[in-house]
Amino acid sequence: MSSLTEFNAAAAGKKAEIDPKDAAQRNGQVHFKADPLYPLALDHSSIAAAEYFGVMRARLISAHTKSGIRSVIITSPEKEEGKSLICTNLAISFGRLGRYRVLLVDGDMRVRGVTRLMGMEEMPGLAEYLEGNQNFEQVVHGTDFPAVSVAAAGNPPEENLPTLLEGPRWAQFLEQAKQMFDLIIIDSVPVSAPLADLELMSASCDGVLLVVHLRKTTREALAITTERISRKLLGLVLNNTEHQQHFDYYSYYYSSRKAR
Repeated sequence: MSSLTEFNAAAAGKKAEIDPKDAAQRNGQVHFKADPLYPLALDHSSIAAAEYFGVMRARLISAHTKSGIRSVIITSPEKEEGKSLICTNLAISFGRLGRYRVLLVDGDMRVRGVTRLMGMEEMPGLAEYLEGNQNFEQVVHGTDFPAVSVAAAGNPPEENLPTLLEGPRWAQFLEQAKQMFDLIIIDSVPVSAPLADLELMSASCDGVLLVVHLRKTTREALAITTERISRKLLGLVLNNTEHQQHFDYYSYYYSSRKAR
């Protein structure tokens, strides 16, 4: 895999979450409130982060234009590598651009990282759609970025989780999403999770981006992961926290075979 671009994003507060009270839900719309700890707040370090996420956005636009990629899963070899935050910021980066209609989907219905980041814990989401209890329009919520919508993970009964992605409903969800949106960004369970979720979700998706946490992800885990998803792997997002500087550094590598 060759490197087409690399960048560092100074984004303070990697593990910070938006207080649900600050993500007020009015008429089904999710509203963001700027926060000093949120990576794309309007302070100096967050503006820098927005620029670097813009580089990632540009690479996805190139893949969308040249290869027709519409649906992208973002995953990681192991848990707690920053994939949910990267998903959210990438969607917001598209929202700032405003030219592409983007749907952010929390496909990790167990941890629900994106759902918690956006204060959508009580809103119907993907799980309710997969169960057949809600239709597409009921689980997709607008945001105060007009071009960005979000489908939360939802709240399925725990006993239903193992079978939710089996059957045709997930593929149907993506087909409906493609009728309304230019790009679908999906947060998924880690590759190492002993679950069928990632395999079932990726079967209907166009590509996979892999988040790797430097100095945490082992070479063995990375090798196993890339082998499992190599057929649809678009590239890597390298994530690491330098605690002394209180910054997150992201590097983005994109596969040349998909960007030609």
